[in-house]
Amino acid sequence: MSNHRSQKNNPRDERTFAVAIRDAKELFLWILIRRSPLGDIYYAWPTGRSGPEWKKWNPHGSYHKDGRSHHKSFDLKVFPQQRQKPDSEFRGTERFISRPIARNEPRAFSAICDPSKFTAVMEVPVTILSNETYKTYIAIDVSEPGGQPILQIPGASILQQQTFDDSIPWILVSLQST
Repeated sequence: MSNHRSQKNNPRDERTFAVAIRDAKELFLWILIRRSPLGDIYYAWPTGRSGPEWKKWNPHGSYHKDGRSHHKSFDLKVFPQQRQKPDSEFRGTERFISRPIARNEPRAFSAICDPSKFTAVMEVPVTILSNETYKTYIAIDVSEPGGQPILQIPGASILQQQTFDDSIPWILVSLQST
């Protein structure tokens, strides 16, 4: 189920979105997405771990207002790219990141999601996730208004989708199955 409480606020306001997995009564945070007041877009993968050694992991990525994009973990920048600027002139659809997800992983990471801390939450029932690793993916795309998500693998199907259309470009999140 999706809970889309999109807030069409001043574009200078920060918005945060969650991709969360509903497993029985618990809601686990899988991916956090943030649109900064300056127009940058970020994602972070909550690790569910604490302590200094785990804080170094900190997997996240950014798509900056000038079009620079990269991913980081252990303070190492990887896959730097120059893309089109994520502004009102954005055209087409570009993949930001995709992450595989199997049914047992959200509980294993154990990062609890508090929906009140987010502008909007995409809630995915754990029952539609595959038991096998690399069969279901959550993909984040950045798109012009009305754009379509990019399929992870040709022939993949979209099991659930959420569009965060609070600003241009739109952020498309899709749960895909191969």
